[in-house]
Amino acid sequence: MNWNKDIGNKGEDIAANHLQQLGFEILERNWRFRKWEVDIIASKGKLLHFIEVKTRTNLNYGRPEESITYERWIA
Repeated sequence: MNWNKDIGNKGEDIAANHLQQLGFEILERNWRFRKWEVDIIASKGKLLHFIEVKTRTNLNYGRPEESITYERWIA
């Protein structure tokens, strides 16, 4: 399997487990619609949460949160 995919899967597993510990119900993982993909869809209370997980093993390419921009979501 691909090293990057393995790291990404591990990060998503950690995120999903953390969310469950916080009381979220995981509804979907790696949900796809046309060209879009959402890593985790979860609910808590009356809210639905769409969660993008970015896993990094170092900061060579910046912090994970720096890779998400408004322009990515309107493409």
